Formats: sequence, C-alpha cells, structure tokens
Amino acid sequence: MRQLEAAGDGVQFSHTLEEQIGCQLEAGFLLTDVYEDTNGAGRLHEHGIPTFWATRAVKP
Repeated sequence: MRQLEAAGDGVQFSHTLEEQIGCQLEAGFLLTDVYEDTNGAGRLHEHGIPTFWATRAVKP
C-alpha cells in the first residue's frame, strides 16, 4: 500500500455481480435498472467489453 501511495497509484476494490445484486435483493431491494459501460479507452473498450456496471434498486 505504501508503494502504491508513493507512486501515486490508486487501489481498486471490487465485488462480484453476485455480491452486488444478490445482497441488494437479500436486503429487500427491487432491481429496477442495470447499466453497463466501458472505460472509454483501451482494448476492452475497442471490443465493446463493459468494465463498469451500475444497478438501480429501490426499497419498497
């Protein structure tokens, strides 16, 4: 962590889709929308492979 901070690099934390969506549903939320996007550059973007996901959930 100190090396990353010294170099000015970031730290990325992530969760699986199962964790993200499953826990929302388990908590009683209703999934109302899903959005995916690329990071706008690089090989994955060139192939249309999404690197970001977002969900919209509401609690009734």
